[in-house]
Order: sequence, then C-alpha cells, then structure tokens
Amino acid sequence: MARELRLPELAESVVEGEIIRWLVAEGENVVLDQPVAEVLTDKATVELPSPYAGVLLKHLAAEGDVVAVNSAIALFSDGSEAAPAAASQPPSLQAAEERSIVEPGHQTPADDGESLSLFKPSADEGGQALPQVTRAASATAVQAPPAARGAFGRVLAVPAARRLARELGVDVEQVIGSGPHGRVRVDDVRSHTAAPANAAGRAGFPPAPAYHTPAGYEALEERVPVRGLRRVIANQMVASHLHTVRTLHVDEADVTALVALREKLRPRAAARGVKLSYLPFIMKAVATALVEFPALNTSLDEAKNEIVRKKYYNLGMAVATDAGLIVPVVRDVDKRTILELASDINRLAEAAKAGKVTPDELKGGTFSITNIGSLGGLFSFPIINAPEAAILGVHSIKKRPVVLADDSIVARQMLYLSLSFDHRLVDGAEGANFTGRVIDLLENPEALMLDL
Repeated sequence: MARELRLPELAESVVEGEIIRWLVAEGENVVLDQPVAEVLTDKATVELPSPYAGVLLKHLAAEGDVVAVNSAIALFSDGSEAAPAAASQPPSLQAAEERSIVEPGHQTPADDGESLSLFKPSADEGGQALPQVTRAASATAVQAPPAARGAFGRVLAVPAARRLARELGVDVEQVIGSGPHGRVRVDDVRSHTAAPANAAGRAGFPPAPAYHTPAGYEALEERVPVRGLRRVIANQMVASHLHTVRTLHVDEADVTALVALREKLRPRAAARGVKLSYLPFIMKAVATALVEFPALNTSLDEAKNEIVRKKYYNLGMAVATDAGLIVPVVRDVDKRTILELASDINRLAEAAKAGKVTPDELKGGTFSITNIGSLGGLFSFPIINAPEAAILGVHSIKKRPVVLADDSIVARQMLYLSLSFDHRLVDGAEGANFTGRVIDLLENPEALMLDL
C-alpha cells in the first residue's frame, strides 16, 4: 500500500521548505532513515531521512518547489503496487502558485517579519485549510471566499498585518488571506490596498516596481529564480527593513594594545591547536557590554506587545559563503574563555562555508556581529538580524595618524565600529554608551583576559 512522505517540521517555527535536491530517484529502493532529499528552510539546509523502507514510487514535489510543512512530497511502497497516476498527486505549494496569476511581490510567511510559529495550526486558531487564493491581473472582480476565522470568531491574520491594516484604514475582514489556513499576511494587506476597487479615497502601499527589459537587450539578460539561500536572505532583509526602526552609530577604537596582545598570544593558541583571530576578543567585549546595557540584548514580541529582555548572551557571527551570508550562533559568550570562543568560532565558520551548519547552530542569537574588515571600506550600515535589537559592524584595523594629549601625532592601530540598532528598543544614548564600553574594553584588553 502506498504511503505518503510528508514534510516534517524540521525546526522550531518552520512552516515551509524548499526541495533543493532529491537524493533518491523514482523507483529506487530506500532503507529506513536513508536521506532522500535536501530541504532548505529559513534556518538551514538539512537532509530529510526516510521514515519508511521500500520503493520511492513518485516525487510529488520537484526540485525548487516550496512546500508547506505536513504536505506530501513523495509516495513510498513496499513494492506491492505500481506508481499512481500523476493526476492523483497533490500539488505542491509552489506548483499551485505557479498555476495562478499572482501579483508581483508575493511573499512567504516569513516575509511578514513575525515568528513563523504564528503560521502553524493550533487549537486556538484551527479550522479547515482554505485553497490558495490569488487575484487575477485583470480588472475583473473576483468573488472572495469567506474569511478564515479562529475559535473566537476573529479573522486569521498575523499581528503585523493587523497593525498595517489599522494604519492604512483597511478592514482586515475584507482582505483575502494567502497564508496557511487562509491567514492574512502583510503582503495581502498591501495587495488589497493596491486593488482598483479599494484605491479610491485611500492611500496605500504602491505595488512593487515592475521590471521591463529594454528593447533589443533580451538576449543579453539571464533570468535566475530567487531560490535557495538567496531567497531566505532576501526575505530576512525585507523583514528587517519593514519591522525595525534602524539607526546608525559609528565610532573608532585605538586597538594598538589589542594588536600587540593578540600577536603575543597567537603562538600559545596555535600550540593548543587554536587559530586566534580578533573576533573572540570582540565577542568577549560585546558580551561584557551587553550585561551593562541590557537594552541592546532585547527583542520585541509584537504579537504580545512585550519587550523580551534576555539574560543570556548568544552572539551571531555573519559568515560569507559561496551560497550567501548566514549567521551561526556562538552560545553563552559571557561564560567562556577567549580560547574556547576562538575554537567555536573556527568550527562554526568552517561548517558554514562547507554547508554543514545545523539548524540549531543558526538559532537562539541575541545580538549579531558582522566582520566587514576583510572586504575593505571605511564603515557601513549593517542590517539588523531581526528580531534582534542590534548588530555591530567591525571594520579593518589600519594604522592612522592620531593626535595625543600632548599634541604629538603618532601612528596607531585604529578600528571603526558601526552599530545598527532598533530605535524602538534602544535609545541613542544607550547605543553610544554601549559602543563606548566596547571600545574601552578593546583599548584595554587585559580586562578580557581575566578568565582566559
């Protein structure tokens, strides 16, 4: 008897995944727990093990398809029957969207900037799943189905969509939801305000700008679908832009003493098999400053309208890979020595570049650091890794002329720091004082060595 392989919830709050690659072809025998597919979520790329032993009869989702959690992606058999006809296959989420005409800018649930767990069915907001609803590009009116509702009669909508609807004067009851179980998302509210029937007398978000190839240049363009890690990065950047009030503070540190200390310690670290960079010192300084300025170590839970003050210090570090930028997390930085941090940083960086970082190693961050120094430039405006409150950009250490108290001019090792923070959670003075404390620790690095 045919059995369905359904996409499991591969990590906390994950509601969909992209089929990157099938590892088993149709008709092949599979043993229990054998990896059958590579799946990309907003957390990481993971191999999906088979819960069955038998023959993989049919792929129900193609490579590149984005499918919802608990959707059937393959059929298995013990070999007692033939593969079912293609017409009986349940369509994937991606295939369903491609069969409809959708407006530009259609986003996934993660695009709303909310915790993905808001999109999972629950006892409070259950109900029957509605078919995917899209709007035709023509001006012909489409009869909207009844809005999906939770147990208390409210239309299903993520908090960000409710807030945007209030700001635009939109009745959320009239918006067609395209999320799981018919839930209304931010993009649905935007589409609703841009529709001709709703445009009169009300200002809404304009539609996404349309791209048109200049005449005569068609053969000189290549179209690449936004898939894989690039899609995840794009969604996260949109979420950060829409759901943070970004502010930039830039300062500089004289790290001459830190450069000398690192050079002194490098041979000792190498003797223990550890490559010692500047990042462990910077992480230690950041964690110490976060204890003193806790507003930088918070998040805003918009669903509950609460500020979450975290008393643990897990620092994300941005790592550039061939596929794009990812942010593995170094945990409990405040409790660990410089050498322990250096070892963990090296391990995570190598795993990230090899594509072997695990979902658990990409979540739980409270603050992020991006080391842009190797790429050059004076300073930057880092994008906050929402829902975190801030991110610190670390730039290249260069010798620059510095005027001392006695008016003498000397060459010193100088480092620019760029702090981006969410002004809803962090005041300007807090951001400046936090950066000042990090600078003080980097300029006097002996304090960081007390627990080496």
